[in-house]
Amino acid sequence: MAEKLTKQDLEGPDAFQSTIELIRDYISDNKKRFYSIVTAVVLASIIAFGIYMYWSNYQDSAKEMYARTLTIAGNETPEDSMKNIGIFHELIEKYPHSWSARMAHYRLGNIYYNMGDYDKAIDSYKKFVASRISDNAGIKFLALSSIGYCYEAKKEFKSALEYFEKAQKSNNIGFESVGFSNIARIYEQMNDKKNALENYKKALEKATDSSKTVFIKYKISSLS
Repeated sequence: MAEKLTKQDLEGPDAFQSTIELIRDYISDNKKRFYSIVTAVVLASIIAFGIYMYWSNYQDSAKEMYARTLTIAGNETPEDSMKNIGIFHELIEKYPHSWSARMAHYRLGNIYYNMGDYDKAIDSYKKFVASRISDNAGIKFLALSSIGYCYEAKKEFKSALEYFEKAQKSNNIGFESVGFSNIARIYEQMNDKKNALENYKKALEKATDSSKTVFIKYKISSLS
């Protein structure tokens, strides 16, 4: 059976009402401080919203400029490449902190590489690698490997090996065989058959493509 409420319980102050009265008394005694706090909170909210709107517009504007190149990306004529170079440089200058500007460095690297301008390609790829961008899709692996390809094209094999090894230590899921093959190929060009053979064997363990498997087996056989 529930206990009966006493007269004191019935006449005692309600907890919620007491709290309201305490708050009211505090505000009354500390009006200046209270209004200062409220004003500060309101201003902070306005500033935070303003920053959010500015950053959102900043990123959207950068994406719009980046999108102007997507319709011809990967299938550029020399004229298209020059147009894209101009757009990417403008994008990087106007929106240097945007995700699109970071990707512009990577795209510039690809364009310069295809043009045979390996020094500019290396510079662009390195700027991309130095930027803070997610590596979930393995883009950093591709950029580091691309730097290796540039040095390989320049016959600077030690530098090529350095970047192929860096690529292999990055998020390379799905690219493991490619990474080991790149390292093996450089060792082969440096006449280091032992390390070349070792890395071709590692590449074979990770290979999933049948044509790639046949090629790696051929390389292993020729070096054995």
